[in-house]
Amino acid sequence: MATVLPQHQAFDVSVDVQPQSGSKCFDDDGRLKRTGTVWTASAHIITAVIGSGVLALAWATAQLGWVAGPAVMLLFAFVTYYTSTLLSFCYRTGDPVTGKRNYTYTDAVRSNLGGYKVKICGFVQYLNLFGVAIGYTIASSISMVAIKRSNCFHSSDGKDECHVNSNPYMIAFGIAEIIFSQIENFDQLWWLSIVAAVMSFTYSTIGLGLGIGKVVETGTIRGSMTGVDIGTVTEAQKIWRSFQALGDIAFAYSYSLILIEIQDTVKSPPSEAKTMRKATLISVATTTLFYMLCGCMGYAAFGDASPGNLLTGFGFYNPYWLIDIANAAIVIHLVGAYQVFVQPLFAFVEKSAAEKFPDSQFISKNIKIQIPCVGLYNLNMFRLVWRTLFVITTTVISMILPFFNDVVGLLGALGFWPLTVYFPVEMYIVQKRIPKWSTKWLCLQTLSGACLIITIAAAAGSIAGGRLIADQGTTYISAFLQSQQSHSQLLGSYQQQEREQKPILKMEDNTAARNHIHANPAFDISVMEGGSKFFDDDGRPKRTGNVMTASAHIITAVIGSGVLSLAWAIAQLGWVVGPVVMVMFSIVTYYTSCLLVACYRDPVTGNRNSTYSAAVKNRLGGFMYKVLGIVQRINLYGITIGYTITACISMVAIRKNACVHKHGEGKRCLINSNPYMIAFGVIEIILSQIPNFDKMAWLSTVAAIMSFTYSGIGLALGIAKVAEIKTIKGSLAGVTIGVQVTQTEKIWRIFQALGDIAFAYSFAIVLIEIEDTVKSPPSEAKTMKTASKISLSVTSIFYILCGCLGYAAFGDIAPGNLLTGTGFSNPSWLIDIANAAIVIHLIGAYQVFSQPFYAFVEKKAAQLYPDNHFITKDIEIMSYKLNLFKVVWRTLYVISTTLLSMIFPFFNGVVGFLGALGYWPMTIYFPVAMYIAQKQIPKWSTRWVCLQVLCLSVLVIALLAAVGSIVGVMGDNKNQMLQHNQVFDVSVNMPPQGGSKCFDDDGRLKRTGTVWTASAHIITAVIGSGVLSLAWAIAQLGWVAGPAVMFLFSLVTYYTSTLLSACYRSGDSDTGKRNYTYMDAVQSNLGGVKVKICGYVQYLNLFGVAIGYTIASAISMMAIKRSNCFHKSGGKDPCHINSNPYMIAFGVVEIIFSQIPDFDQLWWLSIVAAVMSFTYSTIGLGLGIAKVAETGTIMGSMTGISIGTVSETEKMWRSFQALGDIAFAYSYSLILIEIQDTVRSPPSEAKTMKKATTISVAVTTLFYMLCGCMGYAAFGDLAPGNLLTGFGFYNPYWLLDIANVAIVVHLVGAYQVYCQPLFAFVEKAAAKKYPDSEFISREIKIPVPGLGHCNLNLFRLVWRTAFVIVTTVISMLLPFFNDVVGLLGAVGFWPLTVYFPVEMYIAQKRIPKWSTRWLCLQILSVACLIITIAAAAGSIAGVISDLKTYKPFKTSY
Repeated sequence: MATVLPQHQAFDVSVDVQPQSGSKCFDDDGRLKRTGTVWTASAHIITAVIGSGVLALAWATAQLGWVAGPAVMLLFAFVTYYTSTLLSFCYRTGDPVTGKRNYTYTDAVRSNLGGYKVKICGFVQYLNLFGVAIGYTIASSISMVAIKRSNCFHSSDGKDECHVNSNPYMIAFGIAEIIFSQIENFDQLWWLSIVAAVMSFTYSTIGLGLGIGKVVETGTIRGSMTGVDIGTVTEAQKIWRSFQALGDIAFAYSYSLILIEIQDTVKSPPSEAKTMRKATLISVATTTLFYMLCGCMGYAAFGDASPGNLLTGFGFYNPYWLIDIANAAIVIHLVGAYQVFVQPLFAFVEKSAAEKFPDSQFISKNIKIQIPCVGLYNLNMFRLVWRTLFVITTTVISMILPFFNDVVGLLGALGFWPLTVYFPVEMYIVQKRIPKWSTKWLCLQTLSGACLIITIAAAAGSIAGGRLIADQGTTYISAFLQSQQSHSQLLGSYQQQEREQKPILKMEDNTAARNHIHANPAFDISVMEGGSKFFDDDGRPKRTGNVMTASAHIITAVIGSGVLSLAWAIAQLGWVVGPVVMVMFSIVTYYTSCLLVACYRDPVTGNRNSTYSAAVKNRLGGFMYKVLGIVQRINLYGITIGYTITACISMVAIRKNACVHKHGEGKRCLINSNPYMIAFGVIEIILSQIPNFDKMAWLSTVAAIMSFTYSGIGLALGIAKVAEIKTIKGSLAGVTIGVQVTQTEKIWRIFQALGDIAFAYSFAIVLIEIEDTVKSPPSEAKTMKTASKISLSVTSIFYILCGCLGYAAFGDIAPGNLLTGTGFSNPSWLIDIANAAIVIHLIGAYQVFSQPFYAFVEKKAAQLYPDNHFITKDIEIMSYKLNLFKVVWRTLYVISTTLLSMIFPFFNGVVGFLGALGYWPMTIYFPVAMYIAQKQIPKWSTRWVCLQVLCLSVLVIALLAAVGSIVGVMGDNKNQMLQHNQVFDVSVNMPPQGGSKCFDDDGRLKRTGTVWTASAHIITAVIGSGVLSLAWAIAQLGWVAGPAVMFLFSLVTYYTSTLLSACYRSGDSDTGKRNYTYMDAVQSNLGGVKVKICGYVQYLNLFGVAIGYTIASAISMMAIKRSNCFHKSGGKDPCHINSNPYMIAFGVVEIIFSQIPDFDQLWWLSIVAAVMSFTYSTIGLGLGIAKVAETGTIMGSMTGISIGTVSETEKMWRSFQALGDIAFAYSYSLILIEIQDTVRSPPSEAKTMKKATTISVAVTTLFYMLCGCMGYAAFGDLAPGNLLTGFGFYNPYWLLDIANVAIVVHLVGAYQVYCQPLFAFVEKAAAKKYPDSEFISREIKIPVPGLGHCNLNLFRLVWRTAFVIVTTVISMLLPFFNDVVGLLGAVGFWPLTVYFPVEMYIAQKRIPKWSTRWLCLQILSVACLIITIAAAAGSIAGVISDLKTYKPFKTSY
């Protein structure tokens, strides 16, 4: 490139001159009148653009072909033109005609963007200039060598190969540049710039002319539509070369850096921006035409064999004298161009040195030297030494990496996006104040993002080009590898030194300040609260963090062991979905990080939240703070297990590598991992005794260095592997179904891959802590948003490179852990270093993550037992304070994580599970919830809905990832039991207390229920035996209608539950009279006959449930017996068993339990029942998943059981019955008012219950979907009516027995839960009717050993016994589980879940008859009535069908 800017510095320094008010001689900034026009500006741009970049265009076109080559060139021209017009608007800040001028590109960035972006811009600029100097040194030496070789060929008539060493020519060029570099000021270089411009046009035109001449001579236009054929090069080489070609073209268009300087020469009016837009159009059109001719003519002349440098690659041999002139012109041009580009870098360093050391004579002193015929020359020793060293450095690097094409491509890639696209776009957005997320803003950002991707691709291709040259036999390869190794060592040494000087997380400063304040109660914090030079507004020492330190902290926190599984994750997802998912995770993580950082300060008081926990506590309250604590600590505990597994695998890999290296590849080296886990555990026990987290800075620093070490090695090995095999492996859709995995395994693996990627992005937990290190102004949130953008961009690029290169290297067999999964076996020493780095990192990381958990438990123990010496007393041993409780507790903690790691030593599965477990709550849910609370976003507003949709979407992904990971680790699920509180409370009549601290407004004890207790009650009430028939229900309806119907029932149930919750209070929703039961609500709102109808339906439903539960429990007891019989006989005995004895046994048990006099004494039975319901439901789900995983097939069809298997009529009745089964699963409205009566207020009970209903219906629907769908997927159309007793599953028989025992135990309790209200109603009515009857009212006290007295009531004994006998007899008469369940669902769903809630809501809210809302509610009610009738008809039809082959009291299975 050449630059003709007479007497204008490319990087000028703004000098404040007193304005002259825009006279004839001066412009509005006080400088001499500018005289530039469209034509002078066009000439400057053309001169700057056309240069050495033109020489590589023929080669670039050859890689892309006749179609893509010119098209890409045109696209680059359009982008360059468009971004140049954007940049021209930024010459003036504010008003485009009279605003303040920006004299340089950097000035424009400073005025429009400011802050750290100016530094980034400067860094990119100077790095680009440094690279250009290297490129020009290589290009000039190649041209000098070409002159020498051309003459040699001519003198030997082509017989001599004429090998010439380039090093002497590079040294000669370096010496010339050392001399020229001593020219003091850039404005004295005008003559050199003019000569350089003339030379650039000379050799460019010669190259074009020779291309035309060659085409005319051969009479053939060579080349192809797609460029160099695969076969001439490998597929991998084709891709890398195409990417490199993009860099070569980008290099040819890199001139934005000097556009503002050129614009500063233009006169006004018209406005400078208008003039520059015209000049840019003319110049870009001219240069593009010239480039097209040069590139296309070169390609037409040589075709796919086009040389990398048109004039030196010996495409042309004659006329040799003309080629020598062209190459001489290149050398002369580049001698001048080198100085044009490096002078700003020289000036910058010298100015910085003078500012830093103003008194240093070595830097500031000028020695005057008389030069004959020239005059006095000012020699500056610093300038002499610094500029000489700079030239020597560029020359040495050029000698190490003498690859013209690759360096040009890399320079084009590095410089194009930031300087030509990113900064102009960002400045234009700021200058024109374009609203965020507007169409124009999105288009500009899309353009920037697209150009960034092209830049990365071009850089990757250019880097790969160096490797490809090595494969072709270049003599420079050893020097290249040595230079890379030495560079890495230097970089590693520098990074280590930097980290040692500046610890990653400077937590010790804040902790020390905090400890000082706590230790000195008399310390007057008020002097610090205003914010002084030394203290911030919270009294802590002044924070000093900025964008770059925060970015470094985040990058350090993010990049870790998660990177090792990314290649495997992409292998599961494929080339399309893999990178897209990674980008999506990065976008979501960035967005929620922005939400999270906005919660650092309280919007009202401005108080800081120094930790994630503090932010949650202040924004969401105490309960959510506790939930967060649980999630955090589970996550921390899981991570320490994961780290133990990973460290052990790496130690085993080192040992295995040594074994293979010693005995050869054929030796099978089997190594037990347990000793290594134990060894890791012993180390962690020792390190865990470090008492305080703030003393661990050195450990954190070492861990950070190690994480970058092994990640970098993994990336480098991936690149080397791809370059070695010369093939990019993998496929668009990832691992192939039928070849590597079954369809089911593919699904689970995809889900697990999501968890692995999520794990790699889990860093939100430390974001607030990092923000707490940042200084202000600008606001901490603003700084952190920028830091998050930078760090996530860097890590995403790094992750995509690591994952994609690993997949490219190994394809579908990419190992789960890139460094230990035997993906790489050589170089063994480098892999051992990487694995050793992993172990060292994880030793430190384990402590970093476990220390907060240690501190929490120890603090709680000290608070609970302040006088316990075992907990609080420190024993001093040689100045070390030993605490026995800490020793025991921390040792036990490490032992537990080690044992679990030994039980589940599955790296990939555990990483995926941890990612799934931690990502949603920590990265999505809490940030979203806090942001909504912080910004007070109205409920159901567009923004609120969008945030909730985001939250819910990621939750679904997290759940899928967790399931996939569990399947990957275990093959089936581990069940966890949920604690349960009593669902039904008892109404006790007490006089009103006026709403005191102890009593509510109705005189009852203060209610304490919350959203979460109410949700737990509902979930406990809903999930029960109804879940067992859902697989059968979906089998009748099919994959489309089944889940859809379940979803519709959930929506209707949710909606009518919200209507019902509004009826808890009559009148005013906050202060109105409470209704303690469903019946009370009906009586208050509807009254009259409807109360009796409601009571009748309720009690009929309860009676039916008692029959259903008797049948279900008997079937489960028989299933246990049959299961054991099958196991004993090896499946030969049909094991027919009569159900009657089991029903009678169940009835006897229920008679005994029914004598418990009061419902409120049933809390323990209710808890046991709840635990059991979750147990068998989860076993059913787990067995379904296992069955699908075992068969590798998802059974079933779109429309369910086929007509043919059943008749058309049977299909219809079964579909209707399925509706009843699903309705039965959602029947809980009956107890909703009772649950609501346990909830505290404020907020109003209705509001709390709406939230609780949302949570519980969502959870149960998800659980039902999984249970039903997994059962159907496992058995298809043969899904049994009762999943656990229909002998769909035979093994493991002991697990089935446990599930069926759990059903029986549950139903024993559930029977009482449902019958007690009916018992109470009858007994209350009898007592009312016959108040004087001793048979009804008299209580007989009977002593019971060990329990005290039992009150025996004869009426209760007779009535309850008779009730149980009746239900048992009916169950023995109609022992049809599925049909009874369907009928109960149908009978109970419409009246209790839909009709009464709708009618009460209409009465409560006084909705006018025939209004739109009234009509909609009535339509809903009628629709549900029709479904109920259909379901009841289907269930009755099922009963009738069963009765045809049934003999009363003789049922056997």
